[in-house]
Amino acid sequence: MPCCSPDAYRSIFGAKTVERDARRYRKKGLTSSARWILERLTDDGVAGQSVLEIGGGVGGLQIELVEAGASSATNVEIIDSYEDAARRLIAEHRVDDRISRRIDDFAQGAVDVGPADIVVMHRVLCCYPDPDSLMGVACEHSRRRVAITLPRDTWWTKLAFAAMNTWLRVRRVAFRGYVHSIQGLHEVAARRGFHAVDQHAGMFWTSIVLACAEPDRSD
Repeated sequence: MPCCSPDAYRSIFGAKTVERDARRYRKKGLTSSARWILERLTDDGVAGQSVLEIGGGVGGLQIELVEAGASSATNVEIIDSYEDAARRLIAEHRVDDRISRRIDDFAQGAVDVGPADIVVMHRVLCCYPDPDSLMGVACEHSRRRVAITLPRDTWWTKLAFAAMNTWLRVRRVAFRGYVHSIQGLHEVAARRGFHAVDQHAGMFWTSIVLACAEPDRSD
């Protein structure tokens, strides 16, 4: 079972993880890094704009962007583990008519996903072995902005991921986590006309908002 096949993702993001995430969102709202993305995007304006989120999990960030005025949101998830919990949250917030979800490997099947004004990848790149492809396709699907959160490129983060991957290997779990080069991702984005307009580094995670140099470009 290669990393990262759908089965490898399911071995980590199973029913217990999904229910924990949904319970946490109901009780505490967004994580601090997701909250930063929400605030930065809404500060710059989301009214009437479409959102595409890759690997949005239970969908809290999509829900709050739509509630803040985004016209619609689409979630693309590589596995179906989150769907029932996400749909319950969507129904609870009464945004069923503005949020849609689909199962696909975005980097491989993105040709079937339409463009959006805003593309979000929150804590997703660290779960994917080919960050350049994923970042490139995300930029190609964005008309205006791309928001990402990924692990900081520091020695302590790399040490933590190395320890986690060793534990997974001992447990014979195929999933692996990755600390990718942030500079490398900036270069991928720049080749597609995007540059960073804001960035926030916490102890473990870095969140970045990138903007297109030519907003409102055609589909």
